[in-house]
This record gives sequence, C-alpha cells and structure tokens, in this order.
Amino acid sequence: MSRLNWHQAVLQNMIDAVIAVDRDQRIMLLNPAAERLLGHALQQILGQNFFETFAFTTAESRAEIQNTLEMVLVTGEHAVIASQAPLTTKAGSPLQISGNISPIYEHPGRIMGALLVLYDPAAEMEQHLCSEDLLSFIENAPIAVALFDNSMRYLAASRRWIDDYKLDCESLLGRLHYEVFPETPTHWRIAHQQGLSGATLRDEELFLRHDGSVKWDRWILLPWYESRDSIGGIIVLTEDITDRKHLEQENQDLLEQLVAAQKIESLGRLAGGIAHDFNNMLSVIQGHVGLALLDIDSDHPIHHHLTEIRDAAERSTELTQQLLSFSSREESEPRLIELNQSIEGMLRILKRLIAEEIEFVWEPEADGCIVKMDPSQIDQILANLCVNASDAISGIGTITLKTENREFDHEFCKAHPDYLPGHFVMLSVSDTGPGIDPATQARIFEPFFTTKPQGKGTGLGLSTVAGIVKQNQGFVRVENQPGSGSTFEIFLPCRRDGKPLPLLERAVRAPVGTNEMILLIDDEPMLAKISREILLSLGYRVIIATSPRDAIQMMLDFKGTVNLLITDVVMPEMNGQELYHALQKLQPNLNVLYMSGYTLHIMAEQGITSEENSFLKKPFSRNELAVKVRQVLQGG
Repeated sequence: MSRLNWHQAVLQNMIDAVIAVDRDQRIMLLNPAAERLLGHALQQILGQNFFETFAFTTAESRAEIQNTLEMVLVTGEHAVIASQAPLTTKAGSPLQISGNISPIYEHPGRIMGALLVLYDPAAEMEQHLCSEDLLSFIENAPIAVALFDNSMRYLAASRRWIDDYKLDCESLLGRLHYEVFPETPTHWRIAHQQGLSGATLRDEELFLRHDGSVKWDRWILLPWYESRDSIGGIIVLTEDITDRKHLEQENQDLLEQLVAAQKIESLGRLAGGIAHDFNNMLSVIQGHVGLALLDIDSDHPIHHHLTEIRDAAERSTELTQQLLSFSSREESEPRLIELNQSIEGMLRILKRLIAEEIEFVWEPEADGCIVKMDPSQIDQILANLCVNASDAISGIGTITLKTENREFDHEFCKAHPDYLPGHFVMLSVSDTGPGIDPATQARIFEPFFTTKPQGKGTGLGLSTVAGIVKQNQGFVRVENQPGSGSTFEIFLPCRRDGKPLPLLERAVRAPVGTNEMILLIDDEPMLAKISREILLSLGYRVIIATSPRDAIQMMLDFKGTVNLLITDVVMPEMNGQELYHALQKLQPNLNVLYMSGYTLHIMAEQGITSEENSFLKKPFSRNELAVKVRQVLQGG
C-alpha cells in the first residue's frame, strides 16, 4: 500500500470528525465520521465557508470557535476547543461539539489551512464512561484533571492532579470532593452546581494546597453526559500558573518602578528650575542685607534682625543646593567637616520635619567628630532618617539623634561581620515606635520598597541613605526591638588628622576696586540692580544690561575700556560664553566672570567648569563677589 493510500485509510477510519479548511475558512475535506456527525456530504459543501455551512446555536459559541480558528491560521499554534459549542445538524438535531484545531503547512513557514478534529463529548462519554481506556487516559493525562459524578464523588483523577494537590491516591476514588477538601470555598461549590446544571466555567485564582502552600491555578470546569439529556457529573482541569503570575507581578512592579522613576525625574527637573529661581532671589536678599549691614552699627536694634535674615538666607542656600543635587547627577564635593556643627545647623529644620507631639533629643559627641563628605549629603541623611522615625511613631514619642566616636579592630570585626575595622564616627537616629518586623528589615534598603500607603512615599529614602554612606566608605546598621523602636546607625570614617575648612569670616574687609569698569549682564533685573549697587560700593564703575543683545550694543556704544564682563551663563539669546567671545572681538583684553544658579553639570554643558577661577555660583554674598572680582582682575 502506498503512503498516500495509508493516509486515506487512516482518515476514512477515524472515529473523530475531521474537517480541513483553507486560509479563507472554506471546507476542503470531510471524513466519513464528520459526515455522520454533522449530516453533510463532502460533495454538497465542498468550497463553502465553514461558519456559513454549520448552524451554531449561539453567536457566542460561533465567535469563540471562529476566533480560535483565526488564531491558529495566524500563529500556527495548536488550540483546544475547551467549551462545548452547541450547533444543529443538517437534520435539525442539537449537538454539542468539542475538539481541537491544528495548522496545515504547505511548506515550512507557510500555513495553507487548518484541521479541525471534532467529537460529541456526550456520545463518547455515554459509550466509553466505564471503559478502562478512559480511566487510563485520565490517570496519565499530562495536566491536572479529575472526573466527578453528580454527587461530586471522585471517579478518576490524573497523577498530576494527585501530585499538584498533595493527595493520597489510595483513598481518593469514591470519596466526596468536600471530604477531601473540607474547606472548599462557597464560590467553588456554586461553580460545581453550575457545572452539574450544564454550564462551562473557567477562571484563575489562588489555591491553598493540602501541604499549606499557596499556588495560582487556572481551571476549566465542564459537564459530562451519561446520555444526550442526562448530565453524569463534571470534569475539572487545572493548571499551575504560579510562575507566570509571579512573572506578571514582577513586570507590574517594574512598571510601577518605571512610572515612579519617571515622576522623580520630572520632579528633579522641576526642582532644578525652582532652585535656580530661588538662588536668584536669595542673591538679591543677601545683597541687600549685606549693604544694609554696612550702614548700621552692631549695637543698633535692627542689626540683630538683619543678621538673622542673612543667616536664614545662607541656610536656604544650602537647601536649594540639595534641590539642585537632587535634580542632577553631578558628583558630590566632599570636604572635611565637623559633624556636630553641621547637625546643629540643621536642628531647627529637623524639628519642623517631625510631629509636634514628638520629643527631639540631641546628644553630641563631646570630643567632636570630623568626617569628609559633601555637607548636603549629611542633610539628606538626617532628613530621611528623622522623617522615617517620625512616621514610625504614632502619638507621643521620642526621637534621639546622637554622635559618637567608635573604633573597631580586626578581632571584633571577625566576631561581628557587619562591622568594618577602623576609626568611625557613628551618627544614630533612634525612635520609640513599634520597631520593624524581620521581613521588612530584610528589604528596607531596596530602591522603591516602602511600607507607607500609596502616595505617601517613593521607597527611595533609605536606599538614598545607604548609597550616600557606601559612597563615603561607611556602613549602616539597624538595631531593632519589635515593640520598643528601632535605631539606624550610620558609620562614617573618622578623619582625626584633618581640620575642617574654617567658616568665612564675615568681619574681614572685602577687597575693593580701583575704579575699573565692569559690564554686568543678568536677565533677572532685580539681581542685576543689587549686583550693580554692591560693585559700586566696592569702588567699581558699572554699566548693566539684561540681555546679550543689549550688552553687545552697549559695548559698541561705549568709547572707553571695559575691564571685566560679569555675565549670567544661561540666557535666552546666547549663553554667557558665546557672549564673551563676541565681546572679545571688540575688546580683546576683556576679562570675564561667569555666574549662575544652575548645577555644575549644566554649566559643563555650557562649556563652563567649576575648576575655573572665572566662575561664581549663585547665590553669593557681597564678600564673595568682592573676592572673586579681584581674583579675575588680578589674573587668578
């Protein structure tokens, strides 16, 4: 017998109905079983559309099978018709069909049609319900499947079902499902009754296994028939989709993190713009206060108020610097600082960050604590830890801020692996809240992890703290007592041999000018005006412009020598460096001093580096402007 004859013989003798359709869903082949099942002869329906030929009882069932067929024709993937589709035979008899659909390939990569293998579940169940072949099929099925009678007693179960649900196969058959799972939830019991009434159901949900494990299951429940009009019970098929659900959750978490990161990036850009504008206003405040203090004796009643304004402006300058650092990726500028002094400068702000009913205690190390890091990073650490401590306390409580010099030798570190050897300054923040549970403590330094309600936190505070400490060669420890509070200990390398940079001595006389001519350009009129007044008070002659175009015109009109150009860097028409190059063509010996309230990395984009002696960061005081102007005029 030839190979073709073999194929024809197999097709002719199959007990399942086989129908082949082309890509346009036209009928190209029917085997005898299909003709018997549906009542149509191939010669009568050859070339007709499958869905126009066979009368489906409901539009939903027709749409389901049509969608499945189209998916197979597009993707080339095998598909199962899980639910029983009602249709009417040519003679008008009702029929419930199930089956599967497979692609037919003309050659690899090209699908020419599809093969539908259909059967009547009721008829097959009626004929083969008690057959050993059926029971063997269920037992060896590659999926979790169980067969129940109309009282929900087990008739058969696959090995996968028994393994997945951790059951005893010896005592399973004949037992009520509700004896095996006495805590079967109500919605499952309702689903069983719906299946016994003829419904086909499917869903995905969490399931508690016998061994206590929790898994995600996808399940399908459908009735089986003893005869055409009598339901004998239900079949339940389940699939463990826990891994897929975990992956979906991970993807969802990543998406939420991406959205949070994009929000933070937008907030950073906004913060940078706000901080730049604040710097301009702070320069105006500092300039006016500086001039006012020149005209008032130290014993004048207003002198105290002016110094308070000056000090507040200087602290505000540090806060805007933190906003600028947050809005950019510029590297920190570490320097030697006395930690206690830095903390004491933040105490008033920290006390405003915590709830009023919480007591704030400050216990500084008596011998002083010298560390090397960016001062703004200390402020970030303090703000994050104190806000978290305040949030942890419900009602009345205490937050204790403490510094202490500590030293750990190698022997100690061997016994305590979470410590590092050497001299360290410990900065600790303790609260009297409820403490941290072990599961949370294991994740608190993960980026985007937060226990706060949605919208109350980004989950970046502690990860930022950990990143800053690691960047400065330190380490973090958490001492936790559930029910009694927690303590965050920050260890930073102690610089005992170093001396912090001295604070600017305000009393030092500012260097003055010798009648040099300065061209001043700033697109903020208030800042241009106060800068001019300061320069005039220092003994310079000044002409001002508020745009690069005005500055060029003034230089063209001015007949004398301009000794120094002081210009903002970021301006609408051209940047400060471009303006300087344009003016240099008119006066080749022109000196330049750039000033800006933007971050250093934005300055770098404009061609200006912080290492240049010709750069002054806003906001600046009268003394700072005086010193920088003399440096530039005297060649650095």
